[in-house]
Amino acid sequence: MEGFLITFEGIEGTGKSTQSSALYKYLQKEGLPVFMTHEPGGTPIGDQIRQLLLNPENNEMCPITEILLYEASRAQLVHQIIRPYLEEGYIVIADRFADSTVAYQAFGRDIPVNVIREMNSFATWGVNPNLTFYLDLMPEESFKRVKLRVEETEKIPDRLEREKLEFFRKVREGYQVLLKDEPFRFKYMDASLSPQELHEKIAEFTVRELKKSNLYYKHENGSENLTLPSDFLSDAERG
Repeated sequence: MEGFLITFEGIEGTGKSTQSSALYKYLQKEGLPVFMTHEPGGTPIGDQIRQLLLNPENNEMCPITEILLYEASRAQLVHQIIRPYLEEGYIVIADRFADSTVAYQAFGRDIPVNVIREMNSFATWGVNPNLTFYLDLMPEESFKRVKLRVEETEKIPDRLEREKLEFFRKVREGYQVLLKDEPFRFKYMDASLSPQELHEKIAEFTVRELKKSNLYYKHENGSENLTLPSDFLSDAERG
């Protein structure tokens, strides 16, 4: 495949959605072929699965059911969206991917890591990220951000947002293990930085990596401006 897959990972409230969207907008302005997606969901079938996964009424969902639903959504997304765009030479940005399942289901739900890795390999059709930004935040701060987001949007907390603090401590521990296991793919980012600072660091690092892969090119109207788009600022602590 000739494209480049960038994924964003981290526990709830670290700003993954905000930063992935900001990077997408920035690369668009640079004139690069870029597509953005998310997990779970990203396809009509995946979005229906997402509703099942996040519905707070499904509080009796067992860990095996949960992981099978995540993998089903992922398989459809890779088959329908990610692989075709990569084969066309696009930069694909994904708000979460297979690493989330290792962190959340292996460390958070205590499912054997080897089982999850095998399932991930099957569901991703062999597609692996070229670059993963890990946005790190202490679980206590994550809890505060999620609570604030729920209050500001007046939404009902979803099934994951209702998890206890200890669960997210275990998930963060999982991400720390992944970071150590694959230091060349993972790029650590301090999610306690301001949204603007974080965006600048992510954009600059992405450009360097794309230049190494020969996928980066400039158009006459390409922008050197790394400013976070104003419409993301109010959403800075979104997932």
